[in-house]
Amino acid sequence: MRASLSIVLLFIGICTGPSGVAFGRIWSNANGAYELEAEVISFNDSMVVLKKPTGELVAIELKDLSAKDQEYVRSQEAQDAERKAADEMQTWTAKDGMKVRGRVLAYGRKPLTIQRKLRSVHINDKPFSRLDPLHQKLVLRIMSKLEDQQFENEKQLDQWAKKLGTTPKSYPLEGVMLQLESGDEIGVPFFLFSTEDLAVLEPGWELWKEREESNASREHESFLVRSAARAYQQDRQVNQQIEMLKLEMLGAATGVIAIWQVGLAPGPGVFGRPMTVMVPAQNSEIASQLALQRYPGSVLVGVRRASR
Repeated sequence: MRASLSIVLLFIGICTGPSGVAFGRIWSNANGAYELEAEVISFNDSMVVLKKPTGELVAIELKDLSAKDQEYVRSQEAQDAERKAADEMQTWTAKDGMKVRGRVLAYGRKPLTIQRKLRSVHINDKPFSRLDPLHQKLVLRIMSKLEDQQFENEKQLDQWAKKLGTTPKSYPLEGVMLQLESGDEIGVPFFLFSTEDLAVLEPGWELWKEREESNASREHESFLVRSAARAYQQDRQVNQQIEMLKLEMLGAATGVIAIWQVGLAPGPGVFGRPMTVMVPAQNSEIASQLALQRYPGSVLVGVRRASR
């Protein structure tokens, strides 16, 4: 029996844009019991992020997909399209309305260090005057927020920096790493972004912080924020988050056992992303119990019948 993967996700609807890897492709799980029409947003060696025609986003482990789908992801066609999409610049908006052209690379903590030396102000050991103009504007806005005073140009910043003498001052910043069109990479703190953009970029931050000892886990969260950023840039009308989808199950017996979509979220003190699991069971109550047993520490979000 085939079942449509009509997953109830935490976010809804962006329209198909020009930067996706594929459009309207039919994806299926390993045993062919489930099908999903979706466009690729992004992928890496272990995971693929898909966008359904409704605009919902879901992340699926590559190993859970059919051999045909895995072969497609590894094809030259898909790899070339992924590289092209990854190179596209994005436009972000600051709280004050300033537009920032830059590509999200990862979550990160990066200090901003300011020092006056050789009769000029330096940012992270580089003369302010030698920074890209957009980089300069970002620094001025970040410093304005940090020092609670307005810095509109290099002269004002230099006058303030004179008070430091030769002693550098550092500010720990938390946010995302952006690569500007100039090639400069800059850590942009969350407080600089508009509310709409922040809703896209911030959801995985707490998980990234909690996984300090695991570079692999941190890269996983950075991959997801890059994917959400890419999808959001296709259509900025709706905020995006990503839900994990698990497909590690067998088909249901015809007419006897139905397939249920069970939504789970991390319980108190449990770190992870919301997910939907596919469970074969006689009714929704049993399906919910089986899902909770399979993923201890989770709480039930919702359940609906998936099989036709």
